[in-house]
Amino acid sequence: MLSPQTAEQAREWYQTGVSRIGSESVQIGITHLERAIAVFAEAGDRRHLTYARHYILLGQVLEERFEEAEALFPNVMQGYTELGESYGQALLLCHLADAQAHQGRWQRAYSLYNLATVVAENDQHKEVVLHALWQQGHLCRQRDNLMQAVKLFQRAERLLEKDEPRHRLAQFRFRRAQVLSVLGETAEAIALLEDVQTHLVSMHQSQAAMEPLGLLRRLYEDEGLEKERTRISQLMHLTGQRMIQADMLPRPVEHLGPPIDRELAA
Repeated sequence: MLSPQTAEQAREWYQTGVSRIGSESVQIGITHLERAIAVFAEAGDRRHLTYARHYILLGQVLEERFEEAEALFPNVMQGYTELGESYGQALLLCHLADAQAHQGRWQRAYSLYNLATVVAENDQHKEVVLHALWQQGHLCRQRDNLMQAVKLFQRAERLLEKDEPRHRLAQFRFRRAQVLSVLGETAEAIALLEDVQTHLVSMHQSQAAMEPLGLLRRLYEDEGLEKERTRISQLMHLTGQRMIQADMLPRPVEHLGPPIDRELAA
């Protein structure tokens, strides 16, 4: 029988492992999780055993150790199946899809994201659905399947229309506007970008607003709309000043992949 001290130590190893993988000290995280797994297995703690294995799989994906991650997948999925946890199943499918995408297995990755979406939708795990749709849209953009990317982003937007705060909706709309601009649907792209920049600027999301503003300025310039281009240029200048005042360094807008991995931690 495990002592209370050993059980407490295992929980500490687990939490340390999760936090280390989250901070990208992956190998240290895996080492702590492997220590915890030995205790969880002896205690018959199926829940934390499954979670710890999932985090190791995630760490392996982050380190591009894809064969190891794929080998661990059946064990983790079996654990979630026994626990009846559809959230974990859907998220695990997303992580396996990430591994496939990194290896250039586009169709396999797309199919896994599809399956993750079906599993997540059945139990209304919206965050996982949004993550899968974001990644599928990105795959479609990479493979020049632009109309499908537009449809995927629109589907995500419908899920977010009633959400607050609305900056996630704005970012999905920005991605759709990017694709529409490539398709030559300039008027629709401009309308979306005006909505996006208005929202982000009004919410003082200055950093996030810069990339949509830049694309909007270019589209107005391409259309020969000098007055509108000048307006957006001035707005970009003001937004940049706000960033400086807030001591924010410009960097790329973050991807929308929701921060859902940490929700596995108990």
